[in-house]
Amino acid sequence: MTTAAAPAIEAMGHRCVPLTSEQIRAQPVCFVYEKELPCTPEQLFEVFEDPTSWPKWAPGIGKVIWTSPKPYGVGTTRTVVFWGGTEVYEEFVAWDAPREMAFTFNGTSEEIWNSFGEHYRVEETPGGCKLTWTVGYDPTGGFGRVHRFIKPIMRFNLGFYMVLLRRYVRKHVR
Repeated sequence: MTTAAAPAIEAMGHRCVPLTSEQIRAQPVCFVYEKELPCTPEQLFEVFEDPTSWPKWAPGIGKVIWTSPKPYGVGTTRTVVFWGGTEVYEEFVAWDAPREMAFTFNGTSEEIWNSFGEHYRVEETPGGCKLTWTVGYDPTGGFGRVHRFIKPIMRFNLGFYMVLLRRYVRKHVR
């Protein structure tokens, strides 16, 4: 797999306030989801590390580009490109495979979030693993102005990602 260089801070359209994994839950908007998955924690992290898997179970994501080489860890960066062309520039602030990972947005190509982070905690279970996924953010710009109206849609869509991840794991993980 090839990696691309992470964009320079000045090349980002909108700089975001970086978060620690602990600050993600403290954001003005925070959603927490839990889902039992039929795979081991190690297999789930293989899915997370595979850039081609994300667009298959997370609608809206068009492409994931790791901008740091393996092995991944704290400080690893990647760029995610959404269907409409919006790019987000992520940095991992926690990485303890196969138990935990978290990232924050350092910036975005458009003014959508003041801050944004996701935290993934994975626990082994008798039938596979349980994923606890936390998404926390502070909306800004036009998105911030309409957020109160679309927050229920965000909650539903993000929750549906967990359903789609479970389907993806059932179909693709052996």
